[in-house]
Amino acid sequence: MRLDSTVSGSSKRPLRAAVAACIASLTVGLTALPAAAQFTPNETLVSPNPGLIDAEFSQSRAKIAWTDSKGNLWLGGVNRDTGAFEPASGKGQLIATGTVDRLNMFMWNGPEWISTASGEQIFYSYYLPGKLPIAVNTRMAIASEGPSGAWTSQTLSPESARMSHIASKNPGDTNPHIKYLDPQQRQYWRNVNDPGSEQLLSFIPQSTKSWRFASGMRALMYAAPVAGTQQVFRYLLDTRISEQLTFDSGAKDTDRTVPWVWQAPEFGGDFVLSTVVDGSELRVYRQFAGTSQWTPIYSAFLPAGSTAGSPEWFTYNGKSYVYMVVYVSPYTFPTEIWISNIDAANPLFRRITSDSFFRARNDPEVFVTTRGPLIYYNRYDPSIDPAHPLCGDCSEGVYRADPGLAGR
Repeated sequence: MRLDSTVSGSSKRPLRAAVAACIASLTVGLTALPAAAQFTPNETLVSPNPGLIDAEFSQSRAKIAWTDSKGNLWLGGVNRDTGAFEPASGKGQLIATGTVDRLNMFMWNGPEWISTASGEQIFYSYYLPGKLPIAVNTRMAIASEGPSGAWTSQTLSPESARMSHIASKNPGDTNPHIKYLDPQQRQYWRNVNDPGSEQLLSFIPQSTKSWRFASGMRALMYAAPVAGTQQVFRYLLDTRISEQLTFDSGAKDTDRTVPWVWQAPEFGGDFVLSTVVDGSELRVYRQFAGTSQWTPIYSAFLPAGSTAGSPEWFTYNGKSYVYMVVYVSPYTFPTEIWISNIDAANPLFRRITSDSFFRARNDPEVFVTTRGPLIYYNRYDPSIDPAHPLCGDCSEGVYRADPGLAGR
């Protein structure tokens, strides 16, 4: 396998002073929120099922996919008008058994939706029947829905131990791709329909968790140190070239966060990049059409003592948003959910969950109802087991918060 050298950033060094000035001018503090924004943090119980953990949402199908503690892969419905789970337990349809469950995941992942030309399908891992539930006995599979509504699974790695991780999400994609691991936690990617396209991503350290596929381009986003400062890169899947995209100050995506790239409708479809800098600053860059440079256009800071985790993006009514969990010192687990837009002229950055109850809140996901977006997450009572605040017995089920975006 050929791996070209990283593209040098020396030609872009003169831009750093301008970039720093741009960031300073775009910084959004809490005091910068519009006075007219009347919003009350809130949360509503969606499912009392304490085992419904790490559900993944399909917007196009109005479904959730998740795996219970026994390795059963379930589909549940989401009401497009109310956002309610149907049924509330999430156990609407059993898709597969013997799959990798939450308790055995470590760096592996539960089921993920993948966009294909025939609609969204489910990418997941399972254990070989009759074998111990350990890494060497894992295989990957894709579950797809047939004309009759029945779901069937196809093994992607019949001869090799492989564990699913992430999947591409480009609607209608005729050549979708996946990223996954082997038992030694080495990282790979391949085109779903071509086993021979598998490539070992040897240049990404096993300890690096800041990898995500870009949306709208065939590239893998990750962060790596450059002269002592973590910067964002993209690895172009088809040319096998890594390119450094950020060159400014601040360590990007060092812990609990990942870089994302998507096409922003508010900027005419230009690509934007979001990253978390020094743990507490959301910084967004834009690649203006016809240029190769990524220019910072938005910056928002969490309150002192708070750090971000698990950021994800979505678009609604022609605008982009990023939501995330927040860790508030001195706690080592997330307790809040925040959301931000990427509009420096009309910034929005706020906590959306209620603080009426001290709880751990984790794994946020978005679903857009006919009444606006809702952010879903698992809630836990850490007082039950302070040493393990996200324990199964601590779970209170799935909650959601309305970020107040309807009509924006």
